[in-house]
Amino acid sequence: MKTQARTTAGFLVAATLAATLTLTACDLTLSRVENSPPPVPSAGAPTHSASATPTPSDIKTGDNDGQTPGPVADKWKVFTDPGKTISFELPVDWVAQVIPGQRKGALDVEVNLPDGKRVAVLNTQIQGLGGACQPESARPYTVLASIPMDIPSNNKSSGAVEPRFVYRLIQGDTHFYASYGITDHSAGTDGTACLVYNTVTSKPLGIYMFGDVLQFTSDPSGSPGLRAFTTITDAQDYMLSSEYQNIAKMITSLKSLG
Repeated sequence: MKTQARTTAGFLVAATLAATLTLTACDLTLSRVENSPPPVPSAGAPTHSASATPTPSDIKTGDNDGQTPGPVADKWKVFTDPGKTISFELPVDWVAQVIPGQRKGALDVEVNLPDGKRVAVLNTQIQGLGGACQPESARPYTVLASIPMDIPSNNKSSGAVEPRFVYRLIQGDTHFYASYGITDHSAGTDGTACLVYNTVTSKPLGIYMFGDVLQFTSDPSGSPGLRAFTTITDAQDYMLSSEYQNIAKMITSLKSLG
């Protein structure tokens, strides 16, 4: 079982780190691998400091110094909602709880660690999405992970991509802000974004999400619920943690039963 867990963890890192940005000298090249086939109110997120605004020279990438990814959990269970709408796997000691009465005809599920920390939310039949931003407010973003998923999507917009799990990073004034979830559309053009949704659109589930936050923006101080990192290397290091490995495996196990 431990060998299998280690193999799964290694697969997730191999699949995700292939999507990292690259550097030429100190010039930043932001990859938008949402268009190519291939992380909750964050307890303890760093607070803003008086440090200088991040610049491309602050951003380091590489092979994570040969670090081995943390193992995924040994034992897993399957969560299925009472209406048999969806199912997904999660570590046996994590808690998935249906939140009743939120919206008629919708499914709302929270996933928490044993200590009560929320790591993901699943919502279906989401309504009221909207919003716009001015092009000059867009900020650099990159995709650190992109794993294709076999989940329903009928997105026909110009920015549509095949549904996938993504772990994306946007640059703020003093930190880089990261979010994970599912998507079926590109976050922006020319390596910049200003309003990003972690959602997929389908007929059986409506607009639905499974991730840390529904959306995030280019606010230089970060959007509520995002993880904050001093460098992109720190964000990549988080991908090697057992927590991230478990989250990625859980979200990519999502199945629609309709």
